Amino acid sequence: MSETNESPLHALQRSLFEAVFLRSQDPMLVLDKALNVALINAGALKLLGWSGQPVAGKPVSELVLQKDLREFEELTAKAAGGGSVRNYRFYMLTSSKSIVRLYLTVQALKSDPGELTGFCLYLSQVSPDEWSALKDPHVFRNAVRKLNRLTSMGQLTSMFAHDIKNPLHVILSTSELLRAQEGQPEAVRSGAELIERNARRASKIVKTLLDFSRSGACRLEPYSVETAAESALELIDSAAKASKVKLEKKFRKTPKVFLDPHYMHSVIYNVLNNAVQALSGSEKGAVEVSTGWLEDDKEVFLNVSDNGPGLEPGMLENLFRPFFTTKETGTGLGLYLARQIMDEHGGRILVSSSPDGGALVSLRFRKTV
Repeated sequence: MSETNESPLHALQRSLFEAVFLRSQDPMLVLDKALNVALINAGALKLLGWSGQPVAGKPVSELVLQKDLREFEELTAKAAGGGSVRNYRFYMLTSSKSIVRLYLTVQALKSDPGELTGFCLYLSQVSPDEWSALKDPHVFRNAVRKLNRLTSMGQLTSMFAHDIKNPLHVILSTSELLRAQEGQPEAVRSGAELIERNARRASKIVKTLLDFSRSGACRLEPYSVETAAESALELIDSAAKASKVKLEKKFRKTPKVFLDPHYMHSVIYNVLNNAVQALSGSEKGAVEVSTGWLEDDKEVFLNVSDNGPGLEPGMLENLFRPFFTTKETGTGLGLYLARQIMDEHGGRILVSSSPDGGALVSLRFRKTV
C-alpha cells in the first residue's frame, strides 16, 4: 500500500516508529534472531561512531569484543527465555574499535504466535563512578547524587581557575619587575622572590585544574603499554640525563589494552618525573620501566621502580590526596589525577616502598584486546 493510500492507523504507526525509534537520541538497535543488525537509530549511530556508514546486516561480532561474544549470546538467550534483561553492565565496540561502557537492556521481539523474531537493544552510556553501583539501588542513588555534586564542583573549579588566571599573571609579572629593579633592599628582593615562586606554583595548579576540567571522559582504544611507555621515556630522557639518572627498560610482550594514549602518556610521564626528581643529586640513580602479564590477576602491568630513598609509611597514606606534595614546586595533583585516569580505564595504580629504599609504582590494566 502506498503512503498516500495507507490507513490512518498505519500512518500513525509509521510516524510513531520514526519519532520513537529512528530519530530518537536514546541509542537503540534491533538484531534479527541470528544476531545481525537489522535496524539502528540515530542515537546508537552517534554513540558507536557509525554515522554515515552502512551498519545493517553486520553481525553483532563487529560490535562486541570477541572474548565477550559468548557472554552476549548468553544474554540474548536469557532475554529470549524471560522476555528481557535490564541494565546489564557491558562493553561494546565503536567503529574505530574503541570501547564504550554501557548499561545494556535486551528486549526479546516475538510474533503473535510467540515465535522469536529478534531483539531490541537499549544502550545507556555510563560513567566509571556508576559502573559498580548498579545492583544496589540505594548505592546507585547515592552515586548519582555524588556525581551531580562532583559535576557542579568541577564546573565551579573551572570557573575559579579561569577567574584567578589574570590576577596571578599580574602578581607574577609585578614580582618579576620588582626583583629585577636595581638597588632594592635585600628584604624586598627576597620577598619578591618568595612571591614569584609561590605565584608560579599557584599558576601551575591552575593550569592543571583547567586541563583536567576540559578533558572529558577518556576515549579508550586498543593500544600497547610499551608504546605508551616509550613515548614518555623519550620526553623524560633529557631531564634524566641532566640529573644523572639512568633509565632502564625491561619490556615483555603483552596483549594490547584499551586505553587513551593522550592521558596515559601524561600518567606515565608524571610517574617517571617523580622518580627522576627523587633521585636528583644521588649517585648511581636508576629508574627501571618494565611491562608484563600477570596470569593470576589477568592484568597487564607497567611498573616504574627506582633505587632512591623510598617513601615513609605516612607518605604512602597521603600520596593520592589532592594537593599533597613533598616538593616545594609540586602541585600535589599528579598522582591524584593519575588515579582518576586509571579509574577511567577500569584499571588501578599501586604504590609501594621497601624499608631498604626504593619505590615502585605499578599501573594495572584489566581490559585487554
